[in-house]
Amino acid sequence: MNNGNTNGNMLFPFFGGSDNDGVTKSPHDSYDIYVNEEYIGKKTLLTQNEKVDDVLDFINRQGIKGVTAELQGDHFIIHPSENETEHVKDAISTYLQNR
Repeated sequence: MNNGNTNGNMLFPFFGGSDNDGVTKSPHDSYDIYVNEEYIGKKTLLTQNEKVDDVLDFINRQGIKGVTAELQGDHFIIHPSENETEHVKDAISTYLQNR
């Protein structure tokens, strides 16, 4: 007979608390990478520490200067200087293949 007495034992359907900061990053977020308007590939963030700006950091480490970038939704658009466009495309392609 169930009289509603749980003897202090209650079942909780959710464990582990909640993320109250309102910003939860999935470790599998991905971004489409473009150089100007040309699609180069997809960058998938595999860990919480990765960020889409890592692509730009890589370009800078290659000694390529004068590069800017913008994030539009899931599109990361890189704008190199005119004389570096092909070099940037090659560098990003290599970076994405090695990740």
